[in-house]
This record gives sequence, C-alpha cells and structure tokens, in this order.
Amino acid sequence: MQPIVSIIVTNYNGRALLERCLRSLAAQTLQPIEIILVDNASTDGSVEFVEKEFPQVRVLRLPENRGHAGPVNEGFRIARGERFLVKFDNDARAEPDWLEKLVNAVGDDPGIGSAASRTLDYHDEERIYSLGDGFLPSGDAFNIARGMRYRGDLPMPRWVFGASGCTAFYRRSVLERTGFLDEDFWAYHEDIDLDFRLQLAGCKCLYVPEAVAYHVGGATGRKFNERVTFISGRNRWFVLFKNLPLSLWLRFAWPIARRAAQLAWWAVKGNVESRARCRGALASLACLPREWRKRRVIQRQRRASAGEIAALLQAHARLQEQLQTLAKQESP
Repeated sequence: MQPIVSIIVTNYNGRALLERCLRSLAAQTLQPIEIILVDNASTDGSVEFVEKEFPQVRVLRLPENRGHAGPVNEGFRIARGERFLVKFDNDARAEPDWLEKLVNAVGDDPGIGSAASRTLDYHDEERIYSLGDGFLPSGDAFNIARGMRYRGDLPMPRWVFGASGCTAFYRRSVLERTGFLDEDFWAYHEDIDLDFRLQLAGCKCLYVPEAVAYHVGGATGRKFNERVTFISGRNRWFVLFKNLPLSLWLRFAWPIARRAAQLAWWAVKGNVESRARCRGALASLACLPREWRKRRVIQRQRRASAGEIAALLQAHARLQEQLQTLAKQESP
C-alpha cells in the first residue's frame, strides 16, 4: 500500500458496473493507499455489495443524490493520498499497470497538474473513448479522438487541455491551490472547468499513452433527457464566464458567437436537443453575478498568459481538424 495516491469512485445505482471497476483497481501493480467509494444514495444494493465483496474499500454514503461534483469533492476531502488524487468512474476499468504508469510519468514535476490516460471504449477495445480533453476557441470541449481506432501514429501532442473526467489523475497540491470541482455545476462540464482552472494556474496536463483504461460512457445516465442536456448547455457557459480571459473573449468572439447562432438556428428548426441547450444558455445568465465573483478569484490567481491559453486552444482546433480528416479516411 503506497501512501501517495487515493482513488475516488463515485456511484449511483451502478451495482452491475462496480465489480469489474473495483477488481481492476484492486489489481494495480502500484497499490493506492485507499479506494474510496462515494455513493449517491443508491437504492440497488450497491453499498451492500461493495461492503461484502470489497471490504478493503472505504465507503462514504451520501443521504441524497448530489450529482457528480459534490460526491467527488467529498472523496477528495477525506482522501489520505499525499501526492495524487484520482477521479475514476464506476463504468471504467484499468489495466494493472495503469496507475504505476501515471505516477512514474508525472513524477515530482510541479508544472504537471494532471495527466490523461489512453482511455479506450469498454466494449470495443480497438476504439478510443478519449485521449484527454480538448477545448476549442468556440467554447466547445471534446474528447480527443473519440470513436477512432487507436493507432500509434495519431498526431497526439504531449500536452493536452485536460484529463477526461472518467479516469482523471491530479496532483493533490495543485488541487488544494486551485480548488476542487465546482459543485454549482452538479454534473457535466465540471471536469472541463477544473481543466481550465489548472491551465490558468500554469499547470499542464500530460498525455500518458502507456496508461491504458476503458470506459463505457454514460452508463449511469445513458438515456437522453432534456434535463441533462439543459444542464450541459448551462454549464458550458459557466466554464467560459469563469475562465476565459477578457482579451480572449474579444479574440474568439466570432467562433463563440457563430456556435451560439448555430445552436439557436437548430432550435428554431425544431431540434429538441438544441432547444434544451439554448434554454440552458439562457438560464446561465441568471447566475452571472455568482460566476463573476468566482471569475475574479480565478483571474487574480492566473499565472498563464492569455497568449499561452490562446495558443493551446488554437492547437486543439488544429488537432481536431487533423483527427477529423483521419476519421473520414477510416470510414468505408
């Protein structure tokens, strides 16, 4: 048992997913000091199953469903890992050397705040779920290379915008400086917000292709519903309100406005998902005073220049274009 890492797994009625998830974490070649399961008031016997089959797992029961950000933060707060904190979804599993590869790659470099894994599709291991988070000048986030077949010659940079929230690896000292997940997000885009805050703090995210994990994606809340889409549409704007430097609002005004206009047009044409996203965008305006207060704190603590953030976003736009071209070549 190494006292350097704590792994936090969140769960809501995920009894069917937990066995493979926890077995993969228990089999790591570098053992964490603890695995913490934070349960969101499940009613499917999840907690009883874990307490019986995985007595070594610390279980924290919450009295109500608090979404995603709140439970993760509760796990972070009680974690005993001295150097690293891991956020791991219940519908993910990892190769035995996954954690060891991440710890060795990140090491003691204080400039690395997080690390992204090679996260593949749970049911089709040749395809990619995410090679990290990307962020575009339009304000859109994306899973890098999502749906593509993995191959060693993909044009992946060493540094990405952030770690995909399903298998995210963080340096504890950095999180204690920048803050944990924003619980006002409840769920969706809360990991992107943290990615952005880490970048603004001057802490890079390292892509570690040797660290391999697998993720289902949407297993806990797979069915489409308007509330989820509404929240996602709202939170996208929270990310921009809080984090985008003022000069970049001016620099990227056109791609941001074009994307908003595109969603509005689709909503007018009757697209249900776009309508929900537009309602979320409008709802975000009512929260501007609160988000402005957060923004003032974040921007005062910013160490990265606006130019550095702009260069990163533009690099991700080029990467997305390259990957889309390669994806079209894959298609029959």
